Amino acid sequence: MSVAVAATIALGATGCEFMSPAQTTEIKQITDGVNVTTGKVDIRNALLIADDAEGARFVGTIVNNAERDDVTLSIEVGGDTQTVTVPANTHIDLGAAAEPSEQATASTEEGDDTTQGTAAGQSREVVFDDADTKPGSLVKVYFSYSGAEGVSASVPVLTSQQEEYATLAPTSSPEPTSEITLPVETPAATPTDDATQDAGN
Repeated sequence: MSVAVAATIALGATGCEFMSPAQTTEIKQITDGVNVTTGKVDIRNALLIADDAEGARFVGTIVNNAERDDVTLSIEVGGDTQTVTVPANTHIDLGAAAEPSEQATASTEEGDDTTQGTAAGQSREVVFDDADTKPGSLVKVYFSYSGAEGVSASVPVLTSQQEEYATLAPTSSPEPTSEITLPVETPAATPTDDATQDAGN
C-alpha cells in the first residue's frame, strides 16, 4: 500500500473528528435557575420559589465584580421591585437566610472564595408579595442598576415540593383579628333576709 493511499484512509477515518466540535467547548447550564449579566454584576442560578400565584421568593447569587464601586441592584417581577446592595468585589446569596451561611463563613475564614474570586457577603431574603407568579411557569425578571444597561431573563418558578427548596416558599402572614369584648351584665343586688327583716322593724 502506498503512502498516499494510507494517508487518504487515515484522513477519511478521522475526518469526522476535525469537523465535530470538541465536547469541552459545549458548555451547558446544569443548574435549576438561569444566569445573566448586567454591567459588572452577574446573577447566578436565579429562580423563584412559590406555592401559589400570590407571592414568590427570589433565590440566586448576586456577584459584584467591580473592584471599588458598591452596586444597588433592582430586581423587578411583575411590577413589584426589590433592591439589593452588593459591596464591591463581593457576592451575596439570596433566598436561604438573612445571616451569612456557615459554608460562606467557613470559606471566608479559609480564604477560599470560590465565586469568581469575590468575598462572601451577608445573605438576605428577597420576597415579592405581589409578584403574580404561577408555579411551573417562566416569569420575566428585570435586573438593573445605575450606570449599566438592564437585562431581562425568563426565570423558572419552582415549588417547595422539591427537597432542596422545602423551606423557601414565602408564607403569608395571618391577618390580625380584632377581638370584641362584650360588656358583662351583673345581676342586680337583692336584699338579704336579714336586711328585709331590719327594714320591717
